[in-house]
Amino acid sequence: MERPTPLSAHRLAVIIDSWDTGSGPAYRRLADRIRAAVMDGRIPTGTRLPSERTLAEATGLSRTTTARAYETLRETGLARTRHGSGTVVEVPLGAAGSTSMLGRPAGEDGLALTAAATEAPEGFARLVEHALRSLPAVLATDGYLPDGLPFLRERLAARFAAQGLPTDPEQIVVTTGAQSALSLLIAVLVRPGDRVMVESCGYPHAFDMLTRAGARLVPLPLGETPWPLDDVARIAPAVQTALIVADHHNPTGALMSSQDRRAVARTLSNAGVTTIVDETLRDVSIGGAPVPEPYAVHDPRAIVIGSAAKSLWGGLRIGWIRAPRSLVPRLVQERMLRDLGTAALDQLVVATALERGEIMPEGRAADLRRRRDALIAAVEDRLPDWRLSRPDGGLSVWATLPEAVSSALSIAAQEEGLTLTPGPRFFPTHPALGERHLRLPLVLPPERVEEAVSRLARAWARLGSGHALAPGDPDAVDLIA
Repeated sequence: MERPTPLSAHRLAVIIDSWDTGSGPAYRRLADRIRAAVMDGRIPTGTRLPSERTLAEATGLSRTTTARAYETLRETGLARTRHGSGTVVEVPLGAAGSTSMLGRPAGEDGLALTAAATEAPEGFARLVEHALRSLPAVLATDGYLPDGLPFLRERLAARFAAQGLPTDPEQIVVTTGAQSALSLLIAVLVRPGDRVMVESCGYPHAFDMLTRAGARLVPLPLGETPWPLDDVARIAPAVQTALIVADHHNPTGALMSSQDRRAVARTLSNAGVTTIVDETLRDVSIGGAPVPEPYAVHDPRAIVIGSAAKSLWGGLRIGWIRAPRSLVPRLVQERMLRDLGTAALDQLVVATALERGEIMPEGRAADLRRRRDALIAAVEDRLPDWRLSRPDGGLSVWATLPEAVSSALSIAAQEEGLTLTPGPRFFPTHPALGERHLRLPLVLPPERVEEAVSRLARAWARLGSGHALAPGDPDAVDLIA
């Protein structure tokens, strides 16, 4: 039997920093905050919660309060207590939101604004049909290609070169999605205790992977952009690695300017920092604004991650790494310890899309733009006090709430049949900063957006009538694209 992973009382107190906001019994507020953290993945299933006594000491609550909170979690099926094992998080199979970022709505009429991903675009099936024409050539091989099909690596190298970044096919390693690519890079580059510069808020699973590898996350302070230049210069000498999302940043939608790319790249390169640039959302441009040159144009030794999941379809598990030649053998060797290659047909689909200029299919940008505009219009109509980004790319709108209640709102929304990911999930070291934010993915077509926002508005009204909304920090800087 797998042993539970312990969670310290101090760390739990940080995760549920805003437990004392709202009305109602303290034990209920505490249980709700723990529940929200479990449902969005901040507290994984199998985690052993701290003892009632140590949690009481860390939060300043009475032991009676923490004991009743744990009892509430057990009653709702989110925890169990066994002699000698303590209280362990145990999410029931099929529980609403139990799959973290990929939370599924409960019931037939449930809706989810969680994963920033959509169904396959129109015309995708035709793209697969074209790719099948190249399949016989692949079938003549043994199919074990841990660095990827030569045909796809050639197309990717040519694409980088066309963007101003000369690249040989030997610099490309094809992976099973961008997350697999990042996992591979972390395994090769990051050692326990290494300090890694990250953005204050970002893709939670990237932070999870770094933390599990023993890295110490060093977040850039929250600013008007995710990359405040003075802070990059201050932090760079103290870190070994940096992870940057410069193109349609997830979750804010921010786009790093060409001038800032030059400045950040120069700073990190001069400090000897190994930079990983996640370009997963680079192709998802929907507002018409030109996307600057790739970050690595200013630092060719930067390691680039790409993917077809967002521009084409999430079920197409193809990602890639562009790395210096000297690093590729280490990546391939590590890859072979995990698997021996990526699905050949999926690679052919992406290669065909690149060859036909359909990596972002015609009509997809217009469809995402309609979804974005419909979502913004509905929220502005029903929730006029909220402030929203209007991103030129990416797959989500970043909302700033009038009050620091994102976790409480997510819990209230579940009662309305709407699954959300609370803002704190996107802030790796200071989750309380996320309580004034909410990511709203462009996952629903316009005809379903109105119902989702109606449920969101009802959940917000539920908070207004049932909770004493806590004012946000007036000195905080809102991060809005």
